[in-house]
Amino acid sequence: MTSRVGEPGSVPGPGGGLTATASWRDHLDRPVEVPEPPGAGAGSHYLDIGQFQGSDYRRNAFAQATVAEVDALLARLGGGRPGLAFLDIGCGNGRHLLELAHRGHGGLGIDLAPALVADAQASAEQAGLGSVGFLAADARDFLDGRSEGPPPFDVGMSLCQGAFGTSRATDAAVMHGLAHHVRPGGWVVLTAFHALFAARHLIEGDAYDTVTGRHHHRAEVHGPDGQRRTFDLWTTAYTVGELVALAERARLTVVDLAGCEPGRYDGRGVGLDDPELLLIARRPG
Repeated sequence: MTSRVGEPGSVPGPGGGLTATASWRDHLDRPVEVPEPPGAGAGSHYLDIGQFQGSDYRRNAFAQATVAEVDALLARLGGGRPGLAFLDIGCGNGRHLLELAHRGHGGLGIDLAPALVADAQASAEQAGLGSVGFLAADARDFLDGRSEGPPPFDVGMSLCQGAFGTSRATDAAVMHGLAHHVRPGGWVVLTAFHALFAARHLIEGDAYDTVTGRHHHRAEVHGPDGQRRTFDLWTTAYTVGELVALAERARLTVVDLAGCEPGRYDGRGVGLDDPELLLIARRPG
């Protein structure tokens, strides 16, 4: 199936109803057809990529600056006193959580792909990092579980579109779930594709839905033994205002919002050419 200009979309109208229509455009601002995006109830399309890459995930270009990213994140959290408990949803191979564990922190990483979780767990065991654990599950389902008792985490995060940004239909629930699973006074940290950048820098073969903010891209992914496969990627992009509104609806207080990209989480302000947005928010104490 394909999505075409004029088909019903899934954007809330002024009264909360689904009234808008989809409008996919290519890099020359021409109407274009794209494969049907996954629906709200479908499993994340990132599962197949994670299973294909497994331990080769660490070779991705965006995964090469973990130390610098953690440095910047802890600085934004006021220095990150030792012993914080992190919840990392869509954790991939656990690279951020493992680096945090080396610095005296702990927590839980969740990813949909068992191959990535197995690699993360093996890395933790090899390094003797018993303060972190990993679970193969759909993070959206985990966040939907409203456990009794006080929330166990100091920081809830979703980086590199691990769970937030995979579907506009579920992103609000992800934000609410992160807010629910951190203690009063705790932090919610996430990155999101920047809508202004996504529309401004479409390349040939990409498509952008000007109504829903979804971006479609065909990506060649490198896997084990030199294998290569091409995957359809759909990512929802956000403006600053949309991201702030989602956080406020989850009863979070936005502390900081800046433009960012892999390896650069220490920026200030937001420019047109910032590929992503970094949100830092707190649950009221």
